[in-house]
Amino acid sequence: MEAKYFKNQLRGYNVVLGILKAESEDDFCRDCIGLEGAITKAEKGLKKLKLDMADLVAPEEEKRVLTNQIEQLSHQVSSLPLGEEPT
Repeated sequence: MEAKYFKNQLRGYNVVLGILKAESEDDFCRDCIGLEGAITKAEKGLKKLKLDMADLVAPEEEKRVLTNQIEQLSHQVSSLPLGEEPT
């Protein structure tokens, strides 16, 4: 795989993160089970992207930068607030 593939994937995840942030700030959407599923899907996709970095043929510096970006996005996605569990 090429570094361009990973850069394009990260651009897409930046857009997804923005949408998830906006949805998690809305009380109605934060309680939606669909938001929780979307966050889980994004987390799994970022984990897979990080695993796919093993196939990247690029200088170590570029790999390190891409890995750091993936880790930052993963942290931001996992820290998004969700609604309270119904009791």
